[in-house]
Amino acid sequence: MQKLLILGLGHVGKALAARFRAEGVQVIGTTTTAGKVEALREFADEVHVLRGSDAARIREIAVGVDAIVATVAPNVRQAKNREEREATYRDALVTSCESAAAAHPRVVFLSSFSVYGDGGPGSEPITEATPVGNAIEPSARFYAQAEQAVLASGQGCVLRLPDIYGAPGDMSFEQRVRLAHQIMGGKAPFSGDALLYIIHFMDVVAAAEHALRKNLTGVYNVCFDQGLPKTNAEVFGTLCQRHALPTLEFLSQIKAPTRRISAQKIYATGYTPTHTDPDHPLK
Repeated sequence: MQKLLILGLGHVGKALAARFRAEGVQVIGTTTTAGKVEALREFADEVHVLRGSDAARIREIAVGVDAIVATVAPNVRQAKNREEREATYRDALVTSCESAAAAHPRVVFLSSFSVYGDGGPGSEPITEATPVGNAIEPSARFYAQAEQAVLASGQGCVLRLPDIYGAPGDMSFEQRVRLAHQIMGGKAPFSGDALLYIIHFMDVVAAAEHALRKNLTGVYNVCFDQGLPKTNAEVFGTLCQRHALPTLEFLSQIKAPTRRISAQKIYATGYTPTHTDPDHPLK
């Protein structure tokens, strides 16, 4: 690889850029915040300020790249309720991936387990062949639409991810509980009975790097494939009790799988995560 475009120089995008740039790959990155450009020059040869809707500019800066990685994600502070998610998720996810796919056939997109909804009926493990669900919820619907844009070329790759943690300066799970009380009135949009699958941000970086180097195409679940994590209600209920906070109310708007998720497909390609403690949120 000689030239790489990364849409979204957040924690994952910066770490991925640093890895490839250290090998002499020319890295182009984007941000939506002009004030971050100078700091981001440490990680990319070029930094452009644009949004996913800037299709013409993305096409322009993608000339000559070998691939595009879309690490874009909605701002959690602008996703307090379904109406806000309806307004922000399409722009952050679908428009970005449509612009990327129009600029280059080779796009790697970091998606979400939320596309599965609760996984539907049955007790067998959820695999990449499990139908997507919860089309009413903007999170699930717009992630699924973004995936379709990326996969249409036949050269795209979608990495479906659980809750990401561990990035520098990222909120701890205790802080997430406090935030839910401060800006959401103690009401969490997700389901209490969903399993709290998590993945360390450096394992996400490694998965994206693996997909690029192995030229993976299609859809892959990315998570620790052994054992079951606790439910949202168990984890956040314990944290609320531990820190003398009122118990959260789970609105079940953003549904997530309630049974085991299989990551054997990406394991079979040679990738495995290195952070494998499903009980990390309680530690």
